[in-house]
Amino acid sequence: MLTVTTLWPLALLAALPLVWWLALRNRAAVGGARVAVATVLRSFALAAIVAALLKPALHRASEEISVVYALDVSGSIAPRFLAEALDWIAQVNAHYQPAQSRVVVFADHAELVDSVDAARALALTAEHGAGRGEAIDRGATDLEHGLLAALPGFAPGLAKRVVLLSDGNQTEGDAWQAMLRLQAEGARVFAVPATVATHNDAWVERISVPAGARERAAVEVEARVFSRRSARARVDLAIGERSAGTRSVTLSPGENRVSFTVRFRHAGAQNVTARVSAEGDELPSNDALTEDLMVQPRLHALYVEGGERGARYLADALTAQGIRVSVANAQNLSEDARLLDGKDVVILSDVRADSLGADVVQRLRAFVRDRGRGLIFVAGQNTYGQDGFAKSKVEELLPVTFEARRKHEDLDLVLLVDRSSSMRGQKIEVSKSAALATLDLLDPEHRLAVVAFDAQPHDVVPLMTVGNKLEAENLISRMTSSGQTNIYNALLRAQALLAESKAKTKHIILLSDGLTSPPPGHVPASSRGGNEIEERIRAIQTAERRQRGGAGEPPQAPQATASPRGFQGIMEELVDAKITMSTVAIGEKPDVELMANLANWGEGRSYVTRSDAEVPTLFAAETRRLLDDSIVEGRFRPRVKAWSPTLAGVDFAGGPELKGYVTTRPKRFSDVLLEAKKDLPLLAETHYGLGKTVAFLSDVKNRWAADWLSWPGYPALWAQVVRDSARRDSGEGLDWKVTREGREALIDLSGLGHDGSFRNGLWPDVRVTAPDGQRSVAALRQIAPGRYRARVPLTAAGNVPWRFDLLPVAGLSAADIARAGGRRLFYSYPDEFRLLPANLPLLRTLSKETGGVFAPRAEEIFTPRGDGGVISTRLWPYCAAAALLLFLLDILVRRAPWRLRRAP
Repeated sequence: MLTVTTLWPLALLAALPLVWWLALRNRAAVGGARVAVATVLRSFALAAIVAALLKPALHRASEEISVVYALDVSGSIAPRFLAEALDWIAQVNAHYQPAQSRVVVFADHAELVDSVDAARALALTAEHGAGRGEAIDRGATDLEHGLLAALPGFAPGLAKRVVLLSDGNQTEGDAWQAMLRLQAEGARVFAVPATVATHNDAWVERISVPAGARERAAVEVEARVFSRRSARARVDLAIGERSAGTRSVTLSPGENRVSFTVRFRHAGAQNVTARVSAEGDELPSNDALTEDLMVQPRLHALYVEGGERGARYLADALTAQGIRVSVANAQNLSEDARLLDGKDVVILSDVRADSLGADVVQRLRAFVRDRGRGLIFVAGQNTYGQDGFAKSKVEELLPVTFEARRKHEDLDLVLLVDRSSSMRGQKIEVSKSAALATLDLLDPEHRLAVVAFDAQPHDVVPLMTVGNKLEAENLISRMTSSGQTNIYNALLRAQALLAESKAKTKHIILLSDGLTSPPPGHVPASSRGGNEIEERIRAIQTAERRQRGGAGEPPQAPQATASPRGFQGIMEELVDAKITMSTVAIGEKPDVELMANLANWGEGRSYVTRSDAEVPTLFAAETRRLLDDSIVEGRFRPRVKAWSPTLAGVDFAGGPELKGYVTTRPKRFSDVLLEAKKDLPLLAETHYGLGKTVAFLSDVKNRWAADWLSWPGYPALWAQVVRDSARRDSGEGLDWKVTREGREALIDLSGLGHDGSFRNGLWPDVRVTAPDGQRSVAALRQIAPGRYRARVPLTAAGNVPWRFDLLPVAGLSAADIARAGGRRLFYSYPDEFRLLPANLPLLRTLSKETGGVFAPRAEEIFTPRGDGGVISTRLWPYCAAAALLLFLLDILVRRAPWRLRRAP
């Protein structure tokens, strides 16, 4: 195919007529034939010049191949594989004789050479730990640069093939970026997986220490050990020179996590070393890894106790967990404004609202919001002392709102207690206890009736004001059991008792197993014939007999007369009279469906006992609900609502129960971690300004939490609550860290002012001291509000740490630098010594996405695939040469000494 670059030179062909016109005018001076020949030569010369200016090119398709072999010589590749790979390259080239071939040798960087012999020399001279420079360092693998270095090696106009011989484990660069460039250039990758240096190795991959580790606190340190195969091993952990634990483990292929519980004896910089000793390990240089961390000072909590002699329980538990505790009371907190100084967390336990003055609340607000500390509110029996915390300034800080303790409204309550034969023994006793518990919760102005029923109801306590409760207690204690069960008659009696009631709240609590005689007029569903007219006639006849007074029948109480209403009918009548009812199902096989229906029809609640002993608690809970009491006493087991690190490792399901709590409502943006009952928070938290506040709605001492005090989860939970509430960083001032990314140290620094604003416009300098003592200065640049960063190259790995120290500059005071402290970084071994199996997915994807073949046969590399290039030949030099030759011939014809004769 012939192409031209531009067309404007064609306009020069318009000069040809002028050339011929001038030639004809000069024909008298020179022979006509000679002029004609010269003019023809000059015309062709002009045409050749025009052709040269058009810049023509001749293009032809080619299937010839240009191949570049990219050989990974990093430390993770077996030396035997390198020698075999170079021999294979030489053999393949000799056999298939590609149009052009070159070799790339790469590890930390790449070198492009022209022959296998040159590649062999580079591969043999590559060194471990050579550092950055001209020599190839086998301590790293930059797969991206290895692939990109192949592009300049291709000859133009030929099909491009990259034969990649590597394990695919890159420690630097990004092979995916190289893949995009190869796709754009039309270069196909043929990946050949390399053999790794060893198949029997184990190394410490990483040491994980929880953020915010503190002095004397128990910390879970995790050593992540990678093993190439199953092997028995010993893993040792050391803090500095002190042994912190040893574990004998059986390693599985892949990552293994080995945990140690340790305590750091002092604050400040600590180095933690993990070492693995595995059977048959072939590479000892990667067996140990050292990490440096900053251990924060011991937490200091201020415990403010509102009750008497209750502080020691939580204080002792926190002290055993490595937390320093100072104990005070509300008066101390009010009188000493400096009591909050140096504290990380304040715990208010069972403190009365009226004991915290406005000045104390203001100091607590600043303590949390401005200084980033923690406030933990713990409830108790004093929580509703005087007016309580509802609508208070303290409530504004907390994650919950308190319901104001309302004045008890007038209440008429009827207890229907099943005393049939099925209630003999323990059941009748717990029924008495339930009635007594209900009586105990009522105020003297409330009215109570206790009706025991079998086939007929019997008034144990008539509906009367509670008064001093002694008479009612005596009557309830005499209750006995006998007879059959008839719930319907008991409901009629309750209806009659409350018929004239003027109370705002009229309620019935029914205790029974639900195994009752059917209501009068009830026809079992199985025997109904479906004749609706007959059923209506029977109902009318029954009503008429009732109106006549039931002549000829023995006299009965009005509530026992026959009625076609059924259970649902009488419940609807009760609700119409603003009487509600709740049910408590007792027994081994109660009629739960009937009891639930009765409660549903009666617009109350249905309870099912798990054991007889639970009956008094359920009666008390229902009574408190009626009274709208904000303090609920009764056994319950906390339920996890949302998982959080605060709850980690604490088994609430298997732990003991609590005995009481305060009802609250969570605020909109709070997190409820534990619930006492459904939708009633027990443990909630929220962020307030720079700090955090927590509310625990039970207590932490020997009243509601009495069974928790000897439970192992008690100190563990509260230590985690306190630590999670405390500030994790330095707040104001500087927070910085140094981490390793490949063969670079990454320095990150963030700065906050006293008011929490970002410290911008700083130019921090860090002095870097290498293991050999050489010093340099790294200048950090700002990358975000209040954030600064720099990267420092690391040279050879070893056991001596790199040191990093902030230098005084404008905006950083000596006090800032002293508080921030120095940092150390251990470069134990290069990432190349993590001898992972070949990364086959990466190699396979590189081949597939570029149109190559994974693990190819030699002939597949050189098979034409329709991707051959186009060989272009530029023709303008030839045209220019022809023009010059014609021009010289033109001169020769015109200037020759002989004359051309005309033919006779």
